[in-house]
Amino acid sequence: MTGLSATEQHAVEASSLEWVQAQLEEIVAASGRVLLAQENLPRAQALANDFPDDAKVRFLLLRLKETAGLNEGMAEQWSALLRDYPGDFQIIRYCATRLVKDRNVEAALALIDRHFPKLTRKPEKLFTKAKLLGDIRAHEQSDALFRRLIAKYDARNVRVEFAKRLRKRGLLLDAFEAIQPVADQLAAGSKAAELASSLAADVAFYQGFESEAALAGKDIKIVSMKHAILHFRNRSVADQPPENPVSIALVTGSLGPGGAERQLTRLASELHRMASSADQRPSFMEVRPEKVEVLVKQHTEPPGSAKKGGQDFFLPVLTKANIPVTEINALPAISMASQPLEDESLTRLLEQLPPPVHYGVTRLTPMLREQGFDVVSLWQDGTCLFGALAALLAGVPTIHLVFRGLPPNIRKDRFREEYPVLYRALAQVPGVHFCSNSLTAAKEYAKWLDMPIERFHILYNGVPELATHPSAEDEQKWNAFQASTADATETIGGVFRLEPDKRPQLWLKLAAQYLKRRPQARFFIVGDGRMSDSMTALAEDLGLTDRFLFVGLSNHVGYWYSQMDAKVLLSRFEGLPNVLIEAQLLGVPVVSTPAGGAGECFVQNVTGHLIEDLDHPDLNEACDKIESIVDMMRGNDVLKQHSRQRARDLFSLNTMLDKFLSLCVAVLGALRYDEDAVGLDAKRA
Repeated sequence: MTGLSATEQHAVEASSLEWVQAQLEEIVAASGRVLLAQENLPRAQALANDFPDDAKVRFLLLRLKETAGLNEGMAEQWSALLRDYPGDFQIIRYCATRLVKDRNVEAALALIDRHFPKLTRKPEKLFTKAKLLGDIRAHEQSDALFRRLIAKYDARNVRVEFAKRLRKRGLLLDAFEAIQPVADQLAAGSKAAELASSLAADVAFYQGFESEAALAGKDIKIVSMKHAILHFRNRSVADQPPENPVSIALVTGSLGPGGAERQLTRLASELHRMASSADQRPSFMEVRPEKVEVLVKQHTEPPGSAKKGGQDFFLPVLTKANIPVTEINALPAISMASQPLEDESLTRLLEQLPPPVHYGVTRLTPMLREQGFDVVSLWQDGTCLFGALAALLAGVPTIHLVFRGLPPNIRKDRFREEYPVLYRALAQVPGVHFCSNSLTAAKEYAKWLDMPIERFHILYNGVPELATHPSAEDEQKWNAFQASTADATETIGGVFRLEPDKRPQLWLKLAAQYLKRRPQARFFIVGDGRMSDSMTALAEDLGLTDRFLFVGLSNHVGYWYSQMDAKVLLSRFEGLPNVLIEAQLLGVPVVSTPAGGAGECFVQNVTGHLIEDLDHPDLNEACDKIESIVDMMRGNDVLKQHSRQRARDLFSLNTMLDKFLSLCVAVLGALRYDEDAVGLDAKRA
């Protein structure tokens, strides 16, 4: 800038700064999605380099980084900006929301209280604080503050802002009641007036379905889902002759290395084999599959994912068997306005669905309608949420809701407000079957939903005979371990994912305690997961390294069972544990916590033992039971054969296929609870 005066140079620099700020504002506005933000971030950083100390430039760059999904160090960067520019509302807001993203809610609340003390009496400060609390989803505190402001000052702008926020959360009636007293004061054509008008119209519409009292405090998205489902409660489902072949879609969230995914893959393979066979159906089958496909929400890993044993674990099995697999994420989202619907009320309900349900309705419905499946079998709660209404809209006559574990009211981390409403509405629709893979889980679902147990069918897992030959790698691992523990008199094994629900750390502590009693025991675990590294470190801390083998993932798990004297499972949550059935098929006794349907997998105190306390297993009791079952089964071929035969009778592939196919014919009226399929020991549970 040679030749310019200091004043002129400052003016040019100011102009340049304004241009950079404007460019960054455009970039941020055009980067609403993660991938776009990631693509635009290098250019934004290059622009920002010339003005590293400008508050607005720093603010816009951090916003773009947030949208791009960057997490590391973001809280510190926002805090640094706030230190330099204290009191800026937008910076405080982003600092607080960043803390919430990092699961530091208490720090976010403290930050807001620090800048907006509880003792403040200034209404504008309280108004700002109410908005900030809402932004970090501290809705109870935010709502209380908004109502306090309205009660004391009754300012129109406060009512409008509160109504906007309530409507965004789906609280339709609450939003209407907030804005109604000032509706006639709002300027015609203004956004506030449009909000008041649309709220009034929506409330009038939904009062055709629910009373005002029933709408109060309710998320209208969930109400919409409920009544969209109930639209089909009088649908006609034609009886289908058993001799007619059926087309079947098995739907799941992923194809990761879990028990449900393994079972679905196994079932798909058997059904496809039957459908591809030119032979007549076996005598024990009443129904024959004609076409079998698997629909999975996602089986490809996100870019840069480091997850071990990812969402495509069972995909090669399905591909090898030539079973068509459709990834639902890859299907186009087709709006309801572009789908064939004749009922205006239903269309309006479908415009207000919870996001997971909307996802399924826009992606899955067109595909199901085009394929014309006779049966859609939805596996696990999350899949039921995105798939059930889609199947109804597509006109699928028979819909399975297949529960693979305890209900989400027990597994709090998986609970969603939509679930109880979803299931109670679906229970009123013809052609919907409630299925569980254990009597224990069925009872818990029935209790939770206040439904008769007779509504549930027990679809036990089908587990094939396992080959016991090893891969070269497995054999090498075992031989090395055997040589290093040549004095061992017993081998205790586990087969499970190294994930928190399986409590692998407790398993290691049990092994350490057992070794104090029987120092010639040895242990191994087959499986992998997020806790792999921490497990290796804990084994070293407990002094287990010389007596313990982490096998990792194996496709020859039967070989590892054949090396066990007992198999131990300490899970907090389970459905019907395949691993206990697999062990029984090879005559291996088991010791397990009473998680889910674990007790239905073996004969208590004959071929296995249950530890009494699920939440806090007594390791001394577990050691007692492992000792007992190892000694009792050692050399007892009669008991081993009893274990094998019971597992074959109750959990065979043929038994599973027969039961599943019996649920593939549309049946009108109440569904029958088939006690014969439950088995004597399960009924005693």
